[in-house]
Amino acid sequence: MTVGDLFNGSFALIRNNPRTTVGLAMIVVAVTSVVSAIGFGGTMADYGVFVDQAFNDPTSIDPDNPMPVSVWSLVASYSGALLSQAGIILVTGLLTAVVGLAVLGRTLTPGQAWAAVRDRMWAVVRLALTQLFIFLGLTLAAVAVTVVGVLVGVAVLASGPAGLGIVILVLGVAAGLAAFAVFVWIAVRILFAMPVVVLERVGVFAALARSWNLTRGSWWRVFGVILLTTLLVQVIGGILTAPFSGTAVVLVIAFPMEAWMPVVSGAIVYVGTVVISAITTPFTVGVTTLLYIDLRMRREGLDLRLHEVARAGREAGPEIYLPEWRA
Repeated sequence: MTVGDLFNGSFALIRNNPRTTVGLAMIVVAVTSVVSAIGFGGTMADYGVFVDQAFNDPTSIDPDNPMPVSVWSLVASYSGALLSQAGIILVTGLLTAVVGLAVLGRTLTPGQAWAAVRDRMWAVVRLALTQLFIFLGLTLAAVAVTVVGVLVGVAVLASGPAGLGIVILVLGVAAGLAAFAVFVWIAVRILFAMPVVVLERVGVFAALARSWNLTRGSWWRVFGVILLTTLLVQVIGGILTAPFSGTAVVLVIAFPMEAWMPVVSGAIVYVGTVVISAITTPFTVGVTTLLYIDLRMRREGLDLRLHEVARAGREAGPEIYLPEWRA
């Protein structure tokens, strides 16, 4: 499949089954984004108090804490972010099954999607946590290498030969960029672990190894498709976000001390988050899953297995995705 085929296929999936794709994403995100919206409303209320102090009584502002945010606002914001991420993980697992079976000509209802993935959800969660730890470790390593290199370079510049300090500084930055490149390379290599866990029904580490093998020799193609997908999603998200976030900011600036301002601004951001995620998440999952299926067609002849089943007059089921040694 070309990039156009992948994008068109993902859009067609949303268009042909909006109830399950957009509907599922909207329901899950609507539930998991409530806490984040409350945290945003609390932060806006704190900002309103700050604006009032700045205009009416500047001396009351604590110079050591000029922009205070209440503890509960921070707790709500960060816990809400974690809850929202959990919702995205759930939606990703559900929609992966929807896409996989849509390729076989099956249109799942939300209930059927849940039934298809229910016994894989724990594996989906464990995979998401494993990937999180991998990415966190890589990020910390990249930051540590860069910071150490820069600090050593600056220290040498301040007290030693300038030329040596510059060399160390450049090497530190270069090492950080190299670490970031490794991060991206590994992220692409394990990209398909989620479709593997859901459709091939294997364990977490087997899924990571399977994704690693599937992307061998196809890294640049996969990277290019995912980069284009990410850019497209960012553009769509930015266009959709602008009216919601813009309205919320205008309300905060225009009515900083109104009692209803935090509630209304939080509600606006909440609605915007739900709408944007309900559109962009199915598209992203669709492209990723279709790209996984395309790789299996190219490498393993999955399309030939589908043709064989069709010629035999049988209906292809989810077992078609199992590796041949398990089928």
